[in-house]
Amino acid sequence: MSKGPSDKPLERGLTDVKAALRDHARPTARLRESEENLQDFGEAASDVLWIRNAETLQWEYLTPAFDGIYGMSREQALAGDNFATWIDLVLPEDREHVLGQIERIRSGERVTFEYRICRPADSDIRWLRDADFPIRDEAGKIAHIGGVGQDITRQKELEEQLQVRFADLQHQVRNTLAVIRSIVRRTMEKSASLDEAAAHLEGRINAFARVQAAITRRPSIGINLASIIAEELRAAGGREGENLKIEGPPVTLAPNAAETMGLAIHELATNALKYGALSNRDGRIDIEWRLEQDLLRFDWTESSPYSFAPIERRGFGVEVLERTLPYELGATVDLWVAPSGLNLRAAIPLAAVSSQ
Repeated sequence: MSKGPSDKPLERGLTDVKAALRDHARPTARLRESEENLQDFGEAASDVLWIRNAETLQWEYLTPAFDGIYGMSREQALAGDNFATWIDLVLPEDREHVLGQIERIRSGERVTFEYRICRPADSDIRWLRDADFPIRDEAGKIAHIGGVGQDITRQKELEEQLQVRFADLQHQVRNTLAVIRSIVRRTMEKSASLDEAAAHLEGRINAFARVQAAITRRPSIGINLASIIAEELRAAGGREGENLKIEGPPVTLAPNAAETMGLAIHELATNALKYGALSNRDGRIDIEWRLEQDLLRFDWTESSPYSFAPIERRGFGVEVLERTLPYELGATVDLWVAPSGLNLRAAIPLAAVSSQ
């Protein structure tokens, strides 16, 4: 059947309608696809996504991540007055802050704020960070509130740990400076000349630095007493197995005790090098310690074929041994010079030195 001239306008009209329908369908399909993609994103997100009614503050959309973070199912959270249900999860001391932030959003601001909740499933306290924003309708009125909630509990725990470590570091630095000031002051007071002071000061600060290096290498483990003794004696020229014996059970010192013991060993080694067993080839030092109940018993014994003179001047080194050990560690100290050499015996409470 042939088409007459009168059919052509109708055919063109139908074609135009079909084209218009296709043009209308494309954005509608794209919009539907976008909504589906957004929903898929929300369902898969590890953070909580939600939408509230700006007037009633009731949730209208809530993603599955809510269950794991809040310890409550979405069904429970969305039932009834869900804003009241949610705000009850917030710790009482944080609620005023949270409500204030929500009012800011309702007035048109974008806000990010932190607060704590108590999970009903296990009573666990969790830190959350919300990034919320207003959603306006076609007339420009704020109709909804959108939000993304993130569990930042682990981050908060790490921040607290860093703060504790920083505080410990500040405390250690203050203590270190206090010890160095004390070393400098007492060395200057007890030295007969600037040259003598300079020589003693360099050795004492080096000894203190060696202990600090050991503490820094293994801050949480403690410092081995035998290592401190061996290092100080090596610095003074002692050779274990030849003119030196170091013997005792493993003892791990806390940092403060290691500093005090390190200075004491340094003073003993320096004295031995200048006046005692290490000042001649035939001298010998026997260093022994043992554990008896709650005490660390420490013996330092020097021997030499040459006679030792009694200590005439009570310098900083003697002060460390006779006064600092008792003051810092609660030690009982006996120090004397016999014809065979210098002797020191100390009984130190284990509680004052042990890191365990």
